[in-house]
Amino acid sequence: MQPVPSPPRPFCVMRASVPADMTARVAERFALPGFELPGVAPSGFGPAWTDALLLERADQDRLREAFGHNPFLTVELGEGGDEPAALLDDWSGAPAAEPGFYLSLTTGTAYGLQCGVLVCDELARRGGLSAERRSNVELCLHEAIANAIVHGNLGIPSAAKSQPDGYRLFGRMLRERLGDPAAVRRRIDIFCRWNAAVLAIAVVDQGGGFDSAAPAAVADGRARSGRGFLFMRALASGVTVTDGGRCTVLRFDV
Repeated sequence: MQPVPSPPRPFCVMRASVPADMTARVAERFALPGFELPGVAPSGFGPAWTDALLLERADQDRLREAFGHNPFLTVELGEGGDEPAALLDDWSGAPAAEPGFYLSLTTGTAYGLQCGVLVCDELARRGGLSAERRSNVELCLHEAIANAIVHGNLGIPSAAKSQPDGYRLFGRMLRERLGDPAAVRRRIDIFCRWNAAVLAIAVVDQGGGFDSAAPAAVADGRARSGRGFLFMRALASGVTVTDGGRCTVLRFDV
């Protein structure tokens, strides 16, 4: 019989008790280029505390249950790589930006979930996404997360599909990388924030990055790779790629 995962563990961290250097390091993570909202100062992170939930193991049902507690941070601990104490140290004092939420998953979990659907469901529940905008947001988010998982954390180059027998090669590489414990423990972070004018979503991976100027040059509709950025740039109000290709920020006018 499989062990029953322990329930989510809520915690609350006071920023006042966090060392200044750690506060500065975490704040820098949130101050992403292209992630600013009109009328919200980059350093205006809101309350001096933030609610969070830690999940020892995440799946669709447990994530929906966790979201029901309205945490700002929802963090999957993962198996075999993330020591809870170390993760708590890393996330301590993460500044809250209201309204908004941050979801951090291991690559192995994110690959098996419809993350774009889950995030859009939560955005809609919290009043950050209208039914009229959902289809464009969900498609862009699906592309950004797929890129972060496959090309970022799993390290599979998009050019693999362009080679002879490319799809067979791509499938074999995907199976091999999903069998690599180090690769599937890498994290996918999805951070959403919004106001009355703009919805911004950042998708961050821990991969090797890429030339962020290259996707803009892909214009052949028959190409087997690179089309995801064309879709995103066509459907979103703005797309910003930073951190050497590891962070994609999507902006939508609302």
